[in-house]
Amino acid sequence: MAIRLTTEQIQYIGLFETITRAGVRDCIIDGDKIIFVVNEGEMGKAIGKNGVNIKNLEKILNKKIEIVQYADDPIQFLLYFFRPAEFKEAYVAERNDGKKIIKLSFNSKSSASKSKVNKAKMFVKKYYNIDDIQLN
Repeated sequence: MAIRLTTEQIQYIGLFETITRAGVRDCIIDGDKIIFVVNEGEMGKAIGKNGVNIKNLEKILNKKIEIVQYADDPIQFLLYFFRPAEFKEAYVAERNDGKKIIKLSFNSKSSASKSKVNKAKMFVKKYYNIDDIQLN
């Protein structure tokens, strides 16, 4: 999977990796927020003790920072993405037209905002070639 990055995204990734020492797979600029997708297992390093890395980056960039942990498996990625929310059920299905979708339902205590679900849809399309997420 080849991810195309702008010069601005490359600069943000370079700064992030310098400050955190965590590997970054992707960077999404979303208005006044930057979402970094870090390598699996590097979330703690990316955040830093007591969130110091995030605080430093937010101060330097004057933007809100969000970090998402990557996973090779799309369901595991969504578990990371929606954390601390918990799923009751999550699986990949194929529709009659051949498009892949993820069917997802949260347990009774968990939920996700519409904007968070829309971001998740963008990520699963980009990384796993999955066309949609359906909430049950």
